[in-house]
Amino acid sequence: MISNNSRCALWIAALLLGSVAADSGYAQTARPIGRLSPAKARVLGTTNFTKAASAGTGLAPAPDLLDLPGDAASELRRREMVDSLAADRENRLLARAAAPAPLQIPIVPGLRIAEQNRRALGFAGISNFTQANANFGFSVEPPDQGLAVGNGFILESVNSALAVYSETGQLLSGVAPINQFFGQLPENDPNSINVSDPRCLYDQGTNRWFVSAIGYTFDALGHIASSELLIAVSATGDPTGNFAVFALDVSNDGSDFFSGDCPCIGDQPLLGANANGLYLSTNAFGQTSFQGAQLYALSKSALVNSQSVIGVHADQLSNFLPGVEFSFSIQPSFAPPTDPGEAGTEYFVQAMRALRLEQSVAVWAIGNTAALDTDPSQLTLQLAVLPSQVYARPVSAAQKAGSTPLAERAARGGKLGPFAPGAANEQNLDGGDHRLQQVMFAGGKLWTSLDTALTSPGTSVRDGAAWFVIDVKNPSSGLQAAISSQGYVAGPESSHLLYPAVGVTATGSAVMVFTLTGEDFFPSAAYWAFGGESIHVTGRGELPEDGFSAYYFNRPRWGDYSAAAVSFDGTIWMATEMIPGGPRKTIANWGTFITRVHTDKDKD
Repeated sequence: MISNNSRCALWIAALLLGSVAADSGYAQTARPIGRLSPAKARVLGTTNFTKAASAGTGLAPAPDLLDLPGDAASELRRREMVDSLAADRENRLLARAAAPAPLQIPIVPGLRIAEQNRRALGFAGISNFTQANANFGFSVEPPDQGLAVGNGFILESVNSALAVYSETGQLLSGVAPINQFFGQLPENDPNSINVSDPRCLYDQGTNRWFVSAIGYTFDALGHIASSELLIAVSATGDPTGNFAVFALDVSNDGSDFFSGDCPCIGDQPLLGANANGLYLSTNAFGQTSFQGAQLYALSKSALVNSQSVIGVHADQLSNFLPGVEFSFSIQPSFAPPTDPGEAGTEYFVQAMRALRLEQSVAVWAIGNTAALDTDPSQLTLQLAVLPSQVYARPVSAAQKAGSTPLAERAARGGKLGPFAPGAANEQNLDGGDHRLQQVMFAGGKLWTSLDTALTSPGTSVRDGAAWFVIDVKNPSSGLQAAISSQGYVAGPESSHLLYPAVGVTATGSAVMVFTLTGEDFFPSAAYWAFGGESIHVTGRGELPEDGFSAYYFNRPRWGDYSAAAVSFDGTIWMATEMIPGGPRKTIANWGTFITRVHTDKDKD
């Protein structure tokens, strides 16, 4: 393990919150939120891919293992917590005499599938087979796709593993186990912590790579005992070199609805950056309930220079959202490398989660971010809630019928090693929910997308994507935000699009990556260029999803993200989950596919 060699303080500060009306653009009220108190952030030491890969030397590998029931069962409980909260709030709204008129699921014409775009080049990324081989045989679902690009390198992160490639797809470092990368015990050690939900980005301003994840432990009863944000910062612009590793304890962060529910897990940490800071958002789940989204702002220069990290934690954000809505999966933004962003402001966006059909999004803005290097208590936080097009909670997604040996094994008696049998048949993919996916900030606009249920003329309800482009600025008079354009993307008849992510250049050329699946499609990597008339398949699926979550939980996990990033020359790189052919582990068969698109040349 990496030894502790220094300590630094993270200050949890009171922020000034300005509530902004959707039609005014001006801050109307201001009051303190959060709390001001010191917290300790451990600097764990240094790591690199070579050290991570060799940390488990001497431990016997296992052929097919799964970290159950603890980790996966806990994830299921978290899903039930937020669904229960949303259902309760929706029921409260429906019980009111003034409940709004029901909304309609969007009706969207489907796009055709184009021939393979020869200029859109791609290669296979990490698969469950390669990550399990790096982790002593442990399989995981889903991959939780991450991607960052810069200096001719491609950094891919998935649950339990990372890898670095050249722009031609040559593997340069990895596949490395994520536990060891963050200085933790290997996954097959009974004393190891759980590390998941990695995110990564390359920051042009500092010429550094950042990787984040959540680490957590359970007590003897299977309840969350502790959790901490793990952050790795490269020493140079070369991601195959050394990283400094930091840890922020978030075990006691989460009290949107009532106090005393922690220890909490800071689930699904999301990552963004501006010129001054690195920003993370988590979903806090306590012992009995979901406790709202948490925001963290850290000095980027302090992280890069391994100095004492002075930062801000904002909580109790649900109080400032309208009606029955609550803070959830607040996405920090990041800019393409040649876009300077907006000086002194970091923008965040969240979709609403309480209702099955929604028609608004929220923009959060942390202002005065230069104060991260001097006095973080001077940061401000503002909110604008914007009316939007309708989006709806996704449905389960069909996939093309094919060989499912794990299902067949379950059907012969459920002999899946230590795994309890569930339904022994191929199943639809879990469409997830309508939380927002990644946010990019380019040319004064925020670009983002989410999953939505929709229909097309003559089709049943299926899954597609809703996208939003939001004009923002943050003058001294207060946050100003308005949706300048929005729309939907649907595939051909009986198909589904899952986990869309938008990548946009500094000049405003944009593409959206997602998984394409349906009765005629094995789960495949695909993309749509904004303004185009067709969907391009880049990594064609070869088989249906056939993983343990389908037969253990009757819920075939997928996603939970796709990812897109932009290189200095304006190339957009994309990554998403698909099902490849070739070797697999018994327990799961997912893969990922990485694609690059030159947007000025590769539209329809």
